[in-house]
Amino acid sequence: MQTIKLLEKRAAAPRLFVLRFEKPEGFTFKAGQFARLGLALEGEAEPVMRAYSIASASSAETLDFFVTAVPEGKLSPRLTALEPGETVLLDGEAQGNLLPERISGGDTLWLFATGSGLSPFASILRDPAARGAWPEIVLVESVRKAEEAVLARELGGELKDEAKLRVFVSTTRETDPSRQGDFCERIPALLASGELERVVGRTLDPTHARVLLCGNPGFVDAMRAELKTRGIVSPRFGRPGQLVVETFW
Repeated sequence: MQTIKLLEKRAAAPRLFVLRFEKPEGFTFKAGQFARLGLALEGEAEPVMRAYSIASASSAETLDFFVTAVPEGKLSPRLTALEPGETVLLDGEAQGNLLPERISGGDTLWLFATGSGLSPFASILRDPAARGAWPEIVLVESVRKAEEAVLARELGGELKDEAKLRVFVSTTRETDPSRQGDFCERIPALLASGELERVVGRTLDPTHARVLLCGNPGFVDAMRAELKTRGIVSPRFGRPGQLVVETFW
């Protein structure tokens, strides 16, 4: 366990923050992995620790995280209330298996996220080696309101010279037509209806597609079930697959 200092904080959207910390000497990770951050809180016998996916490139000199302040959460409201110069606890080494290298092959890498599940995909997209393994990458994020998609849009702008990357946003609770995203439905429903593939112009099948999912459990379960009907499954017991998943909790 060690402490790291908060260098920068930015409110990207209501309750969504980008936190940039110093990167300890010798700390390494692979694009797609997470780190455990925490604080010693009054009334708690032990520090409260949570896993947060790293959003910065593995070669970066800082550790970036996209953190949603959950009002009823024990840790996230306190993390996002910190100011530059204050510190948090970093527990152990980076962990996680949301690694693109586990599902090599195919023509198109599909990245599906809900909310701050975008974090590991930011790291992957910022890593030239990770994103260079596919001719085309499609990022699809589902959010409630348009402002919550700002980081996905920023990634698209950051990599605008990468013709291979295409970014799509689905807003599920946006009533203003001028602010709605490319879609207005949850991603599993878009996949089941065929609308997603029609708009993107690509087919999700085991030969051509490789898929990474990161989001809430309901989203992950629904996507797993829909992808399974298409023969897209996770690697298991030495058998190759096309799907790797990480759940928020």
